[in-house]
Amino acid sequence: MLKVENLNVYYGKIHALKDINFEVKEHEIVALIGANGAGKSTTLKTISGMLRSSTGSITFGEENISHVESYKLITKGLAHVPEGRRVFLQMTVEENLQMGAYTNPKYMKEGLEDVYKRFPRLLHRRTQVAGTLSGGEQQMLAMGRALMSQPKLLMLDEPSMGLAPILVDQIFDIVRELHEQGTTILLVEQNAGKALEIADRAYVLESGRIVLSGSGEELAQSEEIKKAYLGG
Repeated sequence: MLKVENLNVYYGKIHALKDINFEVKEHEIVALIGANGAGKSTTLKTISGMLRSSTGSITFGEENISHVESYKLITKGLAHVPEGRRVFLQMTVEENLQMGAYTNPKYMKEGLEDVYKRFPRLLHRRTQVAGTLSGGEQQMLAMGRALMSQPKLLMLDEPSMGLAPILVDQIFDIVRELHEQGTTILLVEQNAGKALEIADRAYVLESGRIVLSGSGEELAQSEEIKKAYLGG
């Protein structure tokens, strides 16, 4: 579904991504793990068109999307839930969700029903201003808004960041459920243990490079990964 080849991204003189190569197959959960500053979020931003690579290509389905504008990618089935949630704070929960379906208005009613079924807490707060929600509720709203576009590939950037352990478990349960229902997921996550638990495959980034890859289970058992990321 997604093939990333030879990405090199710079922030001024800083070489943020160095020859990044990976792929995501249909119906997989693929995780990108690594420390802060490793290049995980930069990778997602480059895929979704917010940053540009000076080399290489990004292929989504059969199309090279390396130079496609960000706002056009949503119509192609690519949805990005950014780090920090980025919900519209002055709008209500339901208005935020409606914004997620702006490219697909015919799906509005069905989409709202599906999101409220998946996130019952949002139904109870549908008229509440998003800025007054808790961090966990805002994360659910950001995910629900992305799902309103009926994505083929859902990219999640640090969905568990800043959440209490019980909410982290809930978010990962939702990610697992979405996967079981057929959504392909590219997950960026600092919580390596949780990410590897649900990932079909994973890639480890260090200083802008992919240094390890394998199945989620293989990496979870790796002594190197245990020492670096799992407290082993």
